[in-house]
Amino acid sequence: MRSSLRLMGVVLVVVFAATAWAACGAPAQSGLALCFPSSGSTVLYPATIEVAVNSGGVALNHLSVYDGNVRVDDLESVPAQLIDYSLQNGVHHLTVEAWDANGRLYKAKTSFTVTGFGVGRCAAGSGAINLCWPATGSYQPESTTPVAAGFGAGVASWSITLDGKLVIDSQQTGRPTGSIETGVYAPAGSHKLVVQAVDAHGNATTVTRQFNTFYNLSCSVSSGACRPGIVFNQPTNMGGDAAVNTGTSFTLQAEVSGNPKPTTTMDVYVDGKKIEQSAGPGITAAVSTTAGSHYVVVQAWDTAGKLYEAYGNVNVQ
Repeated sequence: MRSSLRLMGVVLVVVFAATAWAACGAPAQSGLALCFPSSGSTVLYPATIEVAVNSGGVALNHLSVYDGNVRVDDLESVPAQLIDYSLQNGVHHLTVEAWDANGRLYKAKTSFTVTGFGVGRCAAGSGAINLCWPATGSYQPESTTPVAAGFGAGVASWSITLDGKLVIDSQQTGRPTGSIETGVYAPAGSHKLVVQAVDAHGNATTVTRQFNTFYNLSCSVSSGACRPGIVFNQPTNMGGDAAVNTGTSFTLQAEVSGNPKPTTTMDVYVDGKKIEQSAGPGITAAVSTTAGSHYVVVQAWDTAGKLYEAYGNVNVQ
């Protein structure tokens, strides 16, 4: 693939009631089912967690989610779909526990990998600057391009500029050392990121990264106006933060919207492997895959050489 995947977000958890999606099915016998992500899978950031419990009709009074035995959140009810932005890129060992009114414990575990734009914190390192994201030559989303850097103990001040314009500096944050995570808007195209750190003696250290951004559909809440991007027509609700539940065979349809230049090619990837390619602004792919958790990416290119990208997770049942 020619680009990185998925957006960086703040540490935020969203829980949905089981109304607009095919609910995670409770086990036939008393117990807890952790339907998504499936064990050993790779999913795009942010990870969706789907759980359901068969407690034999006994009310549940507490549900907790642990990542590597560290509690990351609580669930208010089941079945539920939880989107946790704190599960950043890397391997996660998840445990969900629930207690019913009689004190009985229900437990389920899964291990999976998160990939994409869940950048996470960047260690300060031994030098003045440790720039973890973005990588040189990489493709990032134009709507929120993530930047992650760490500054060493000898740094007195620092600044981050994009294409010559200040993004953020230590005067704004009040922290001359440690980690900084931020997101910047960078229109689709090529960009230059410059990170500079200055020590107490006025000596400057500079790190420069040249990277690219792609069109990813975004709309203004106030005006309703939308930036160019790729729209999923099938499956329904594909492309949002929440994973979409499907069968082992499903149709994927997507098209380019608002493109200022004609589209030349479109590609569909499932778990990083190309399964379909077409010319023009639309594509249809017949997807057949195994039960479990998978991620889908659709890319398009226009005559100006600009990249468009959309992505999402699917829970194949």
